[in-house]
Amino acid sequence: MAFSSSCAQQVGGRGLPPEAREQIHALFDSHAKIRRDLKLTADGYTALTESDDPKVAAALKKHVGQMRARLGEGLSVRRWDPAFAEYCDHYAEMDHEFTATDKGVRMTVKGRTANAAKIAQNHAKVVSAFAAHGWSEHDKKHSTVAR
Repeated sequence: MAFSSSCAQQVGGRGLPPEAREQIHALFDSHAKIRRDLKLTADGYTALTESDDPKVAAALKKHVGQMRARLGEGLSVRRWDPAFAEYCDHYAEMDHEFTATDKGVRMTVKGRTANAAKIAQNHAKVVSAFAAHGWSEHDKKHSTVAR
């Protein structure tokens, strides 16, 4: 898989494909059923994101897989949000380990540089805010750490 230094917009597209948009919207709708335990580390973070609702747990797993594939292919996510643009631009400077659990997913992200570690942590905090606040957090622009 080739990585560029910056994520491109989906060629000829208008954001996420419908199936991916469905998954993220289902998660925003069900945010109150999501538990997220975030631990910042010296080089990034670990997060356990789970739900006791089997449909929400399945949506978490599917969403993480979709985003992993999208970002791994160099495609963008939320380019209009500065924190996501920054994360996307530095995605290839981080090691991502995603493990499915019975009720969701465990993520471990390590930046290969101090800057990438800070960007990963910032992204994790924004995702935690999504889980905590749902749609009220969706349309916000989030600050960068390195720009």
